[in-house]
Amino acid sequence: MNTINYIIKSEDSTDHWPYFDVDNHNVLDLGCGRWHTPDFEQLSPIYFSKKANLVIGVDCSQDEINFFNDKTKDNPKFTFISECINNSKQVIDMISKYNITALKCDIEGAEEALLDLTKEDLSVIKEFAIEFHSDFLKEEFKKKVIEWGFNIKVVASFANTPDYMGVLFCSK
Repeated sequence: MNTINYIIKSEDSTDHWPYFDVDNHNVLDLGCGRWHTPDFEQLSPIYFSKKANLVIGVDCSQDEINFFNDKTKDNPKFTFISECINNSKQVIDMISKYNITALKCDIEGAEEALLDLTKEDLSVIKEFAIEFHSDFLKEEFKKKVIEWGFNIKVVASFANTPDYMGVLFCSK
């Protein structure tokens, strides 16, 4: 499989996550906060929900979780959790509890906690997208995703930022 190189130009989900295939998946959206995205439809959990069966949004900020709970109340497609990810067991537990099949991770450098995951831990995950914020994480995740059984579809970088920042889009 040939790997595509892609430049991300904005935080809008149509530009930031175009190669994360969530069709008919249960999505775990680690780092679901709004950042610099004023358009509600471009927020990652809302964007993913258009094609996903279920979206579990997780963020450290209780304010972000309150915002999403208020905007999506009574919609069974969404569950929002205020939690900071700092170990792989948290991710394993959420994958199991919510029958997750697609995993997106954008937790501003704390992605390192996912390096302890095993191929068995991710056996049910078919789509995986992870943002990296250092050369170390970029190189480690390039090795890990192959070890976990994924193919790297796209290596994305951000316009006007150092090469050590970007996203790996992977599929099984």
